Amino acid sequence: MTLFQGSIFISDLELSSVQVNASMAEMKNNFWLGAGIGAIIIIIIDLMIPFLGPLLGGFIAGFIAKGDIMNAGKAGFTAGIFATIVIGLVMVAGMLSPPIAEYLPQASTGYFLFITITMYLALFALLGGLIAGAVRR
Repeated sequence: MTLFQGSIFISDLELSSVQVNASMAEMKNNFWLGAGIGAIIIIIIDLMIPFLGPLLGGFIAGFIAKGDIMNAGKAGFTAGIFATIVIGLVMVAGMLSPPIAEYLPQASTGYFLFITITMYLALFALLGGLIAGAVRR
């Protein structure tokens, strides 16, 4: 079916492609919004209740991010990575103090701790996001 509007023909196919592009942009915005809010929740709650923070933050990130189960899981995983970056920067800022020579042995321990925290936060947030995607479905 075509619609005649002045001297321009607009078909249903063109209208649906415009609607799809608009919904894709909205879904991308929801993804990043969910990941940001989830990271903030992970940082705040993880200080009080360790394992609940990433699960709840990932769940909220996955619930805000529209789409299928995998999109919700990716939003939770991204929230966990964002939270890890912020926590890592706080750890490094606490270590920066002259003289730096005292901190060389602790720096290697810090890198190991950073990798461990990344896996812990990101994987639990991924699990929370997957649960949110399954619940929302």
